[in-house]
Amino acid sequence: MTDQPAASALPDSSEGRAPVLLQVRPKRIAIYASIAATLVVAVMVVVGVLLRDTNEGVEFRTSDQVGLIGIGLILGGLIMTAARPRLRVDRNGLWVRNVLGDQFTPWELVVRIAYPQGANWAQLLMPDDETKPIMAIQAMDRGRAVTALEAVRELQARYAPPQPTPTVVTPPLTQDPPRPLGRLEIIDRQKAAARDRDLKAKQDRKAAKQVGPTG
Repeated sequence: MTDQPAASALPDSSEGRAPVLLQVRPKRIAIYASIAATLVVAVMVVVGVLLRDTNEGVEFRTSDQVGLIGIGLILGGLIMTAARPRLRVDRNGLWVRNVLGDQFTPWELVVRIAYPQGANWAQLLMPDDETKPIMAIQAMDRGRAVTALEAVRELQARYAPPQPTPTVVTPPLTQDPPRPLGRLEIIDRQKAAARDRDLKAKQDRKAAKQVGPTG
């Protein structure tokens, strides 16, 4: 699926970009779109040319014919947008064009070029779980898609900076605030304090009795 090998550089100085190291475009969808667009345009042209030969009681003018052919051309152009996806990779990052204009993603924001199971095309994984479709690498191209995916990953390994290792910050241990005592706990503590006081008083009296006779 790669139009140019990864080792070759395609100069793109007209747009002020770095040399293109890899260019990927879909193949099968481009073939299908070309066939469909050609059929649509051909049918509309034939209908437009034969329009004035009908005997339906309605008068068709040359402008009607031209308009019908123009509609066919417009429909054919819309169908051909399916062949517009393109991926260009340089040492700075990836230029992704799906249907509209190119979008540039630097290598610093590229986490991985993934191909989710059952997906129709590859995905560009970015930080914060953000994803971008890469419609230039399509499942229907099979082996070409695999080759293109491997080539993009090789360039990522060569030019992308290492991903930062997330640092785990352990929160400082804090003591739980003292919980308020329940009513039963308060009563129990009061009883225990009373027992301690009674026991101490008995010990004091006993000690005083023992000291009295000896004195």
